Amino acid sequence: MRETKFIEQNREKWEEFEAMLRENRRDPEKLNDLFIQITDDLSYARTYYPNRSVRMYLNSLAQRVFHNIYRGKRFPARRFRLFWTDELPLQIWESRQALILSFSIFMLAALIGVVSSMIDVDFSRVILGDGYVEMTLRNIERGDPMAVYKDSQPLGMSVGIAANNLFVALRTAILGVLASIGTIFMLVYNGIMLGAFQYFFVQKGLFWESFLTIWIHGTLEISAIIIAGGAGLVAGSGLLFPGTYTRRQAFQISMRRGLKIFIGLIPMFLLAAFFEGFFTRYTDTPAVVRLLFILCSLSFVLWYFVWLPWYRSGTGSRLRNLEKQLPPTRAQVLSFTVIKSSGEVFSDVFTLLRRHPRAGWLSLLVAAGLFVGAAAVLHTGGWSVDFYFPDYPTGAFQGWWAMLDRGQAPILFWGQVALFYGVFWVALYMVYREMPEDFRSSRVPFRPLGGHLVLNLVLIAGVVWLVDTMEAGLALWLAGITVVPFLCMWMVVNYFEGASWSSLFRAWQLMRWGQSVILGFLIINFAFLVFLFLDSGVWQIVLQFFSWLVPPDASAMDYFVTYTTAVAVSVLVHFVWLLLVAGSMLQYFSNVEIVDAVHLRESIPTIGSKPQIRGLAKE
Repeated sequence: MRETKFIEQNREKWEEFEAMLRENRRDPEKLNDLFIQITDDLSYARTYYPNRSVRMYLNSLAQRVFHNIYRGKRFPARRFRLFWTDELPLQIWESRQALILSFSIFMLAALIGVVSSMIDVDFSRVILGDGYVEMTLRNIERGDPMAVYKDSQPLGMSVGIAANNLFVALRTAILGVLASIGTIFMLVYNGIMLGAFQYFFVQKGLFWESFLTIWIHGTLEISAIIIAGGAGLVAGSGLLFPGTYTRRQAFQISMRRGLKIFIGLIPMFLLAAFFEGFFTRYTDTPAVVRLLFILCSLSFVLWYFVWLPWYRSGTGSRLRNLEKQLPPTRAQVLSFTVIKSSGEVFSDVFTLLRRHPRAGWLSLLVAAGLFVGAAAVLHTGGWSVDFYFPDYPTGAFQGWWAMLDRGQAPILFWGQVALFYGVFWVALYMVYREMPEDFRSSRVPFRPLGGHLVLNLVLIAGVVWLVDTMEAGLALWLAGITVVPFLCMWMVVNYFEGASWSSLFRAWQLMRWGQSVILGFLIINFAFLVFLFLDSGVWQIVLQFFSWLVPPDASAMDYFVTYTTAVAVSVLVHFVWLLLVAGSMLQYFSNVEIVDAVHLRESIPTIGSKPQIRGLAKE
């Protein structure tokens, strides 16, 4: 049978199968029948058309059917077990120098905390805060110095402590991206706090009681923070010591290693929080029992994080260093006709920024400068604008947020709307520059004017209003990963397909909520980590380093910190917006292919029509 005849006979069947896969219909019997027929056609094509496009098309279709059938296959238990028994201990062994350095820094900082408390009696108040010290003194007077561990319900206390400990450890590990400086700062800070905290009870003659109470959970908790510091040092080592790799490649390797170590610490933090919530409160337990509990926890830490890595390294088991097998460097082509995952879209967004750094970063700096400049002018001109100051009680983001309050200066609210709209056009410019000329002219011609202008301005105003109105916290975070991505998709549909209220239904049709939530989650949490850095002492240290640029005036440094931090926060806010709208544009093309299959329909008639030699197009 001629290839063209074979395609004509089966074309309707293949299109039906494509439609069923696009609509994600999970009928097991139908899928089984589909798989059998497709594999029969594939076998025929392999026999009679081994080097033709129809064989590649059927092979791709068979793979899609197979993955649709086995999509729910569970993660293999053996792989999960090997991570804890082999891979993590070997990662610990390979990172032993960083872990030893982390332990040394932490213990030195704890010693500094002890010595400082010995020299200055009030040093503990500086580190722990007057409120905590006064509360503990009252508990000591009542004869229950460890009452702080009994004030809350066990379950709620455990959940809160687990979240806080994971947050501290995540900061310690993630700040390693700052060439390990941020990790070292967190280790020093926590070490000094521990030393001051423990010596405070020594001063009150309560060392033994505090030791038997605090270290019930502290053995696992402090050990995990030290190991998280080692993970941060490992993550930053790629930037400092790239070796024969490029810094980018070395950073990819070191970040993977650091992330694996941090993931291995999560059960340890959860267990420490459980101990603190449920066991630490029983201060009347005999001292021998509590001491044995502490020794058991210490034995586990020494066995799993010291002896087991050494043992695995000496038994012939070797880490295969798969993370070092990087793909060859090649130009990444942004395709607008294929279906992409959320990870691929996220990667493509940063590819856009890397290829168009001038347009992207210059627009962010201009937008941040205009917003902060306008706020500064209004603030000094007598307007009641709550400008960001170093002692702002609720953090960097809330400082920018306060400036956005419509009740103070509506011009800042609408100015932010206009700046967001400008960033939207910058994202459009970068996306258009990546499109092939024929695709751009036939599918998405440039539309500088139209009804999308007004409607998109209204939608952006809705985004800014949402941020301005909602309280910072879980509700705002959920809106950032769900509502805002949908509004961005609606804006993109308005531009590419024409603005009308029916575009709302089209945007809803094109939304893939799972993918959008994952993309929003990645972007919002990335911004959250940067906000944490701007609220940390590391940022203050960085700014103090440039104090020589500031006139020697008492208030000059305050103004320098104020305006520099405000600009940094505004750049970050506009950067997040740029990521969201650029990600929505790239998602749009992927989702259009899922819903409409435009490129697929254009490709089916050409299957087998081009002359080829052994599967390659003939010149």
